[in-house]
Amino acid sequence: MTSSPADAIVANRRAWDASAPLHRDDPSWERLKQHFARDPGFSWFDPPMEAALRAIGLGDRAVAHLCCNNGRETVSLMNLGAREAVGFDQSVAFLDQARDLAAVAGRACTFVAGDVHAIEARYDGAFDLVVITIGVLGWMPDLARFMAVPARLLRAGGRILIHEEHPVVNMFEPRAEPPLLVRHSYFRPTPFVGEDAIVYGNGPAPRVGPHYWFAHPLGCVVEALIGSGLAIERLREFPDNISSAACESLAAGRMLPMSYLLQARKAP
Repeated sequence: MTSSPADAIVANRRAWDASAPLHRDDPSWERLKQHFARDPGFSWFDPPMEAALRAIGLGDRAVAHLCCNNGRETVSLMNLGAREAVGFDQSVAFLDQARDLAAVAGRACTFVAGDVHAIEARYDGAFDLVVITIGVLGWMPDLARFMAVPARLLRAGGRILIHEEHPVVNMFEPRAEPPLLVRHSYFRPTPFVGEDAIVYGNGPAPRVGPHYWFAHPLGCVVEALIGSGLAIERLREFPDNISSAACESLAAGRMLPMSYLLQARKAP
């Protein structure tokens, strides 16, 4: 077990940096670049997220994307009409990929490396919208501390839009038999500890060192937003798997909440 949240953040950054070459070497990376090179309107967002973004309207808006990984959603924001898109991530290796992708797409995105909790004060109040996409919140040891970041980045009246894996997924081990057997408490107080590289598909996953995944119940996410001064505007749950390919076994029959969309607003 890691000794502190700070240790977990450092360990997670090291694991992501070590995992980055596997993502660049995967055939999906070349396919992704081809999509962005060929189609100036290409979007990586899943339908519920894209619909929500279009409903808010991105025209002439400045958008921050927290924990942007390889930039595929950050570039998509500009393809959907954002005036400015700034991606923040602690993994320098993944931000190198993000810059390559933005260049292929011909989009002038900005990418900023560093601990997301320590974003420079010059970005405070600079954004109309903050976006958080799939697989971010589980890496955060302290949701209250994390949600204070988008709250300060937003202008008055600005919104945060979160499209995430549903925490119910953390109750199962989808690669085990039977996959739908509950194996973990929804209210698990300690993080899951992994050692293998962080990959999305079924490719090789060599050891990269410890990394930590925190299971936050949905109520804790909502309360962290409220505690940071943001007013909840919308919360929808979906049976659609937006996580790894392994989780498709949990999505069979569309019986479980597998993902959710949450929108909140900073007071005008």
